[in-house]
Amino acid sequence: MIRHFLLLIFILFFVSGFSQETLLKGKILTESLQGSSINILNLSRGIGTTNNTEGEFEIAVSLNDTIYFSSIQYEPREIVVTEDLLKRAFLTVLLVEKMNELDEVSISDISLSGNIATDLKNIPTLTQADLGFPMSDVPRPTSIERKLKTASNVSTTSAYNPPGLVNVSLDGIINRLNGKIAMLQKAAANEDLSQTVDAGVAAMPVSFFTDLAIPEDRIRDFVYYCAEDAEFSSLLPETKRFELIAYFQTKAPEFIKERM
Repeated sequence: MIRHFLLLIFILFFVSGFSQETLLKGKILTESLQGSSINILNLSRGIGTTNNTEGEFEIAVSLNDTIYFSSIQYEPREIVVTEDLLKRAFLTVLLVEKMNELDEVSISDISLSGNIATDLKNIPTLTQADLGFPMSDVPRPTSIERKLKTASNVSTTSAYNPPGLVNVSLDGIINRLNGKIAMLQKAAANEDLSQTVDAGVAAMPVSFFTDLAIPEDRIRDFVYYCAEDAEFSSLLPETKRFELIAYFQTKAPEFIKERM
């Protein structure tokens, strides 16, 4: 009896030794960190931290925890805590800078006639947009938004109205009466919601959602469920990752109970 009791104590001690929390120290390596703050998230525990100016960090971990590194400037990286890592208690993380590759443009096969006016027409040119530079701070309207504006056909000035007054065309009145504008407004709202869901799905790795007991084929449904809350879109910026994790963790049990 005593032997069995001692054996049970030994097993409990052995198991708890592997499940106890360890303070993992580490350093982030990049070509040029330049004081960038990296989001360092323990997805398994729902805790997080950031690095200091030297790229050093500390975070509490246990065996098999998933550590997720993300930022605007660098490609995200996911690391699972192993027994070997717990023994070393130090992690070096190499992050790769995000690159926007441009399509190659070749002009070697363009034949020149010697006529400058003609040759200039045949040589491809690049705009600011082709090079990835922003041309305006105002986002371009989507296809649905352009259709909505055309259907409404509203202008603030016209040849018959003095500046400051609103001029609504007959087409705009008809479209409002027959429901076309309402239909386009609903389509625009659905398009905005779809873009919000895309951002929410991309914000976290698949393993984060499955750890919340959300099946991989239901992740998008879960994020749609979250996006129905007006607060959700405000949690999508990179700087709000900790808040987004907490929000997903709160919503997951509700989604499982109501939708699964």
